[in-house]
Amino acid sequence: MYGPVIRGSNFTLRPPREDEAEAMVAWFESMEVTARLKLRFPPSVPMERDWLNRQASDPNCVFWAIEHGGHLVGVSHIVQIDWQHRHAKTGTLIGDTSAWGKGIAREMMKLRAEYAFDELGLHKLSSAYIEGNVASARAQASAGYREIGRSRQHVWREGRWLDMIHTELLREDWESKT
Repeated sequence: MYGPVIRGSNFTLRPPREDEAEAMVAWFESMEVTARLKLRFPPSVPMERDWLNRQASDPNCVFWAIEHGGHLVGVSHIVQIDWQHRHAKTGTLIGDTSAWGKGIAREMMKLRAEYAFDELGLHKLSSAYIEGNVASARAQASAGYREIGRSRQHVWREGRWLDMIHTELLREDWESKT
């Protein structure tokens, strides 16, 4: 399902529009953007539209577009929600490189956690990032995520193996930071 509108200090989380699939695909055409993502090759626009439609109809997913300055700059989601045990996975992509370094991901992760814990009643959020993704590591740490382990030599990039670093945020840790 698509998430509700949530306003940050300089961005807005909002439901994506189907006509934004082309812009999303363009992000994946940049090796600079995909350097620290598991997805390395761009999907086609029809594939991206199908993926957006699957997100919209998945009751165990909350998906947002990230808008900054009136433009789509990224996406974020809470996925694989386990309603019984109250945990889920999270992910974020700031695909528009002109929006990098503006603190959007850091604040957005905090607002997403607030929504997950207060509105969805979740207890734990899990995430991960590829070794060397300093921006993601900082943003997750700022939002309260803690490193809980690594999948060693999990991703092949730039002629070498990189670890996948797993993180999680417990409700109690988030509450102690707010």
